[in-house]
Amino acid sequence: MTVLFTHEEIQIIRQRSLLHTKLLDRRPATAKVDDRDTKFELKVSDIINGKTDHFLCATPSAAKRYEEAMLDTLAQLKLWIGDNAETGDGIVVEF
Repeated sequence: MTVLFTHEEIQIIRQRSLLHTKLLDRRPATAKVDDRDTKFELKVSDIINGKTDHFLCATPSAAKRYEEAMLDTLAQLKLWIGDNAETGDGIVVEF
């Protein structure tokens, strides 16, 4: 899967240090039993700048579930980037 971010989104990701943020925990069909799970984490840095993410699923059904999870995660990432674009307005609380 290839994801394209706008220049503004890339700037927000870099300014807010979101590059090493984990998006998905996943384990490919070819993984060995003793492989570390962190080896297969999908991070923002893995998909930025139009990098293509290749992931092998065991069955077509698993591939469809992975695709759905990935699209949901990307939708959340888009909202998250928007939330991190600017700091919130100051709030005054009186007691």
